[in-house]
Amino acid sequence: MVGFIKALTAVIIAMMIQGGVSGAVETTPEEAVSDFVTGLMAGDEQIVERYVDNEYINFLANAEADDETKARISKALFKNLKYDIEDTALKGGAAVVEARISTNDFSDVMDEYKEVSYSYVKENLYDEDITDKDKLSAKCLDIYVDQIEKDAEEKASLEKKVYIPMIEDGYGGWKLLLSDDIVKTLMGQLSIPK
Repeated sequence: MVGFIKALTAVIIAMMIQGGVSGAVETTPEEAVSDFVTGLMAGDEQIVERYVDNEYINFLANAEADDETKARISKALFKNLKYDIEDTALKGGAAVVEARISTNDFSDVMDEYKEVSYSYVKENLYDEDITDKDKLSAKCLDIYVDQIEKDAEEKASLEKKVYIPMIEDGYGGWKLLLSDDIVKTLMGQLSIPK
C-alpha cells in the first residue's frame, strides 16, 4: 500500500510540474510581439538570432563594427520607438497582430550619409586614410551612425500601422513572420548600406 501511495504521489507531482511548465510557456500573440520589440530594442541575442534571416535584423547583429558602434546604432534607432497593439486576429495556429508604430523618421539618413561621406572623401583626398579600405570603411560607418543619431534628435515622428503575421511554434509560443518591410517600419524607414 505504501508503494502505491508513493507511485501515485510521484505521478501527481509529475503532472503538476508538467502542467505548470506548459502553462508558463503559453504566450499570446500580443505577448510575442511585445517580447520581440522589447528584445530587439535591448539587443537581446536570443531574439536577434531567432530572426537574423531578416535583412534589417541581420544588419543590427552583423554590421562590421565594434560593439560600441552597434550599441550606438540601436540606441539611436529605438530611442523614441513606441508601439500600441490595436487588434489581433487569431485562427487555428495562425495570428495577425495590428500595431501602431511611432518612431523617428530615418528615411533621409542614406541621402544625408552620402552627402557627408562624399564631402569627407573630397576634403581628405590626399590623406593616407582614404586609401586604407578598413579605415575608410570605419569612417563611413561612423558618418552613417552620426546621421542616425542626428535624426533621432531632430526628425519628426513617423507613425504607421504594421500587421505582424505569426504561426504557433509548437512549444506554446509564436514565430513572427517578419518581412523586411515590417522591420524597416520599426526602424523608421531606415535604408541600410549595402
